[in-house]
Amino acid sequence: MENITINLNVLAPYLSLREYARVTGIPFETCRAMVKDRRIIIRPKELAGGKVEVNMVAMLKDAIANS
Repeated sequence: MENITINLNVLAPYLSLREYARVTGIPFETCRAMVKDRRIIIRPKELAGGKVEVNMVAMLKDAIANS
């Protein structure tokens, strides 16, 4: 079997949840539910009311581990 090389690019290490929804084509409200049930990995918030940022590097690592 030949070696396979896959190159992946991450747009940015963190994306706002709204931008993540736009990029993936998943409805925003569905993304909110996915954050709540931990299917979307987010950056830890410093403040309780802080903006949700999707950790794209962790999401990529999770996708590779579960492929």
